[in-house]
Amino acid sequence: MAIQTFTYKTVDGLAIRADVHRADQGGPRPVVLSIHGGALMAGHRQAIDGRLQTLLLEAGHAIVSIDYRLAPETRLPAIIQDVEDAYAWIVQDGPRLFDADASRIAVTGGSAG
Repeated sequence: MAIQTFTYKTVDGLAIRADVHRADQGGPRPVVLSIHGGALMAGHRQAIDGRLQTLLLEAGHAIVSIDYRLAPETRLPAIIQDVEDAYAWIVQDGPRLFDADASRIAVTGGSAG
């Protein structure tokens, strides 16, 4: 499995990152966007359920696990915008950067994610 880290957005000098997990580089892959939990106040992109990760990679998906700005420093409309921007980044840049099939994107998350 390969993991690449990308900055999908920068806000006021803060790089907001995504980890892309792929089993191999064998052609375009459907994408699962993973949004971590943590009550919008904690958590990070590395918090992916290991069993789910294994199942998705074995099924031929790419996983894009994102960070987003956290409360209370960031309010809810901006947090939602980070998630929407991550999705748009996958659609726009994913095919070129990590061979994503941008026509097949699913979203998963835990708790607040």
